[in-house]
Amino acid sequence: MKLQKANISIKASLICAFLFLSCENSKQPVATSSSGAGGVSTSDNMIWDMDVTITSEGRIRAKFKAGYVERDNIGNSKYSLSRIDSGLVIDFFEKERNTGFLQSKRGTINDLSEVFTAIDSVVFRSTKGYTLYTDTLVWNRKLAQLSTDCDVMMVKDNRDTLYGEGFITDDKFNSYEIKRPRGETLIEEKDPVN
Repeated sequence: MKLQKANISIKASLICAFLFLSCENSKQPVATSSSGAGGVSTSDNMIWDMDVTITSEGRIRAKFKAGYVERDNIGNSKYSLSRIDSGLVIDFFEKERNTGFLQSKRGTINDLSEVFTAIDSVVFRSTKGYTLYTDTLVWNRKLAQLSTDCDVMMVKDNRDTLYGEGFITDDKFNSYEIKRPRGETLIEEKDPVN
């Protein structure tokens, strides 16, 4: 059987109903997958060119795009675990204004916990002039928080550079914390007055 490439757009109303419902199950999610011919495991869903808008109380919170996505159902529930292996892009919004942009080569999405994980060559740009570089960055949608335990490099206005081990901020980048910070800054010298 040959799979056809298809463009799929998921509307905001579907995303609220399908992807991000809360659940009070304390068990660890277990992904299921179908077995194809010869017992080869295949994903429950394969999606190309995914384009999703996430809303909260009728307002856009984020838009994300991914090239190729494999989704596996979590047990017998309506939730799924998704693996993205061809690019992940997330635009963050607050009051209809863009507040940040995240990009990575790969990622995962857990519908049950509402956690997005950007993996490999992660870049997060804030509209406040900060750019963060790291290997892994986790967006917890429920907590409205971005974090990592990996090494980070943050550049402010293409001038100041801060390095650290671990990072946490809200998804509006209002404040942040970098563990074990060290850095460089550019200080412009003024001509002495005679």
